[in-house]
Amino acid sequence: MTARNNGLLTKFVGWIERVGNKLPHIFWIFLFFWFLVIVLSGVFSGISAVAPGGNEKIEIISLLNRKGLDWILSSMVSNFTKFPPLGLVLVMMMAAGFAERAGFIPAIMKTLTSVPDKLMIPAIFVIGICSNLASDAGTVIIPPLTAALFYARKKDPIFGLILGYVASASGFTANLFIAGTDVLLAGITNTAAKIVDPNYNVYPTANYFFMVISVFVITIVGTIFTIKFAMPKLASWDEEYERAQVPHEYLTPLTEKEIAGMKKAGLAAGIFFLLMFLLTIIPGGPLRDPVKNTIVPSIFFNGMIPILFVFFVIAGWIYGKNVGTVKKPTDMINYMVESMKTMASYIVVMLPIANFTYTFTYTNMASILAIKLAHLLELAHFTGIGLFIAIILITTFINLFLSSGSTKWAFLAPVIVPMMYYLGYTPEWTQLLYRIGDSSTNSFTPLFTYFPIILGFASVYKKDVGVGTVISRTFIYSLLFLITWTAMAVVWYYLGLPLGPGAAIRL
Repeated sequence: MTARNNGLLTKFVGWIERVGNKLPHIFWIFLFFWFLVIVLSGVFSGISAVAPGGNEKIEIISLLNRKGLDWILSSMVSNFTKFPPLGLVLVMMMAAGFAERAGFIPAIMKTLTSVPDKLMIPAIFVIGICSNLASDAGTVIIPPLTAALFYARKKDPIFGLILGYVASASGFTANLFIAGTDVLLAGITNTAAKIVDPNYNVYPTANYFFMVISVFVITIVGTIFTIKFAMPKLASWDEEYERAQVPHEYLTPLTEKEIAGMKKAGLAAGIFFLLMFLLTIIPGGPLRDPVKNTIVPSIFFNGMIPILFVFFVIAGWIYGKNVGTVKKPTDMINYMVESMKTMASYIVVMLPIANFTYTFTYTNMASILAIKLAHLLELAHFTGIGLFIAIILITTFINLFLSSGSTKWAFLAPVIVPMMYYLGYTPEWTQLLYRIGDSSTNSFTPLFTYFPIILGFASVYKKDVGVGTVISRTFIYSLLFLITWTAMAVVWYYLGLPLGPGAAIRL
């Protein structure tokens, strides 16, 4: 199937590409919104609203005066340095980057090569979905690995490539473990929640229960769909595949030394995490809350980032020492430095994002907009399931043009989180709805950062693979993920299940 034969789908994809390519860099987008908020604070100065459940009147504060100028200049640096996602992500990526470069995380992913045929499809989904432990690296590692896996078993390698791509890209937000995504989004949600309640705390475990179950549900639904429909209709062996020059490392299974190293590293890191958990759940444990003696909140959840940091350092160090990728202490430092180099663009973009967020909050524009939107929705009786689906679909649509999950959430959270709060829904629930819409269409949009890379991997096996070939296949999986997750959210809502430890749906 080529791009010319896809009809409406090709036109739709082409439209997305044209519109998306006209968007400036995300730095300039948020810089524009930052200055726009400053200007609008002067235009709408004095407009007020009363928060539901309280008598305090909130007014928009103008920044177009001497006092406002003083706040802008004196707080610009501190807004950047205290922005929660900045420190959280850098610390998390320092350790995860070390574990990745030491070989521990790639070794886990490479276990696919030894999986028997009957378990291959579900294994691809589970490992692909959980590959975001290595952040975006999973989207680069998994697809060529699954393509080579299919190729070695005389199955359509391009279909295998796309299967690994949709699992790692569209399944990005789920995991069996707490990953960098949880840390990053929770930091942004926490900042937005404090607009309406300064004492509210959102933890990286906010959606953990839902996301763990998601791994199994998406795997089961995806496996059945793939075996019963997708592979029979979309996967076929082409004679051109016989001439493919497949990189040798993708076809090489783990060595005995790598397997032994992975087992030792997993055991040691697992024991450490189990110890931290036990020190939290035992009555009077040292990692419980020092005042309330509770599990949620507790020192354990407040210190989740340092705990995960040590977890990945232990795993990376023991694996690296066993296989020879880590020979001396400075190797760990060098690997961490390398991982930080990949975060340079993230750090730069955080400057306007952080200042936009705090300026939007300081002027009270975020609160007043949220209050008035919540009031309008109540008058229109647009709450419940209809509202939830609308948030998911809006996020999905925006994701077609702006694929960075954190930047979208940094823009949406200051309005949506307080709005939903005033309607009686927790920030954790709002974050979950966003995550569903954000993740589902990652593999479908051609503006996703790694889409061109996937086309490059596909060309290894077949030279004339076009955008339409990839899009036509990723679209059906994006739709499958979106429908499945939305249905899960509806069921979760009606059953009133907790989203994570101490995280409910309603306030």
